Amino acid sequence: MNLDEIRKEIDGIDGKLLDLFAERMKLCEQVAEYKAQNKMEIFQGGREQQVLDNISGKSPQGLETASRLLFSQIMEISKCLQQQRITEFKSFECAEDIAADPVIACPGIGGSYSEEACIKKFGEKARIEYYNTFEQVFMAVDSGNAVYGVLPIENSTAGSVDDTYSLLERYDVHICGRLSIPVNHVLAAKNKSEPKIVVSHRQALHQCSEFIKSRGYTTQNADNTSIAAKSVSESLRNDTACICSAHCAELYGLEILADDIADSNENHTRFIIVSKELRVEENADVVSICLSLPHISGSLYKLLTRFYFAGLNLTRIESRHMSPYIKKKAGTDGFEVVFYLDFEGSLTNAAVGKLLRNLEKDCGYYKLLGSYKDTN
Repeated sequence: MNLDEIRKEIDGIDGKLLDLFAERMKLCEQVAEYKAQNKMEIFQGGREQQVLDNISGKSPQGLETASRLLFSQIMEISKCLQQQRITEFKSFECAEDIAADPVIACPGIGGSYSEEACIKKFGEKARIEYYNTFEQVFMAVDSGNAVYGVLPIENSTAGSVDDTYSLLERYDVHICGRLSIPVNHVLAAKNKSEPKIVVSHRQALHQCSEFIKSRGYTTQNADNTSIAAKSVSESLRNDTACICSAHCAELYGLEILADDIADSNENHTRFIIVSKELRVEENADVVSICLSLPHISGSLYKLLTRFYFAGLNLTRIESRHMSPYIKKKAGTDGFEVVFYLDFEGSLTNAAVGKLLRNLEKDCGYYKLLGSYKDTN
């Protein structure tokens, strides 16, 4: 046979497979109804293992693994279909609108990039209260001393901000907004003399690592770029400079020694807005969640199948080592990971709601981080 004839044979087989697949799915719907009536769980581990072992034993030589994979996927689709049929969609409880002129917690002091993000989001007249550390911002929101908190979560050059992720795990707050601002780092000091030491937040130092290395500077960490600028302006030493914004340098009376010193010309930092209650912006189109998966082969693959079946587009998936806090909640002490996922969707969408309800039930650790409109 030539190639066209072979492909025609394949098309014929595909048609038969599709008919059989449709027939199998109809039977799965009947299974779903039976399980619902008898209050049975969708996932029946013993039954699935039995079917897969049977398939492997009947498979042609050399196709055992491929056959097992095929039927594993078919069974995963079956479970998705059954969950879609059985799961009742319940709307999420969201906080009502808050009073005007809310207090916003911001890390650092005046002149920080976080302050710039606050102003971009809430306007020039925003009631901003400053805190020395990221954790103090989370504590202010968690305790009700501030309605919102604004914190960096990701930089286009240096990657994720680990402190923010760790605090999202520990504190019972939700993401209710996200925005991005351009970052233009400068080297600033009290005078024009060449410095020996450069102080800034470790993310800023990372973002300017090539510049720092080329000059042979020694680095020191600070809680925030604006705190670094203020400390340099008040220091009695003349051999210390800081990395901050041009606005921050001007605010604290510093001389700019070098401009645009980041390793990448396209340097942006993404900020999140957090609140105590689940607040969902109008026209929210992004959902963020955090979860753990069983430490078994194929668990991530099966998770992705759930999103594909629901017609939801994942825009980010990131794994991080499971913190002691999450290990305790998940009931594990092994060397495991937790996944952070962003996907396009709305909490008002039935497919989203059903998927999240089932993930909450099935995962060892699960947290709905928030739903919001992603703005630049």
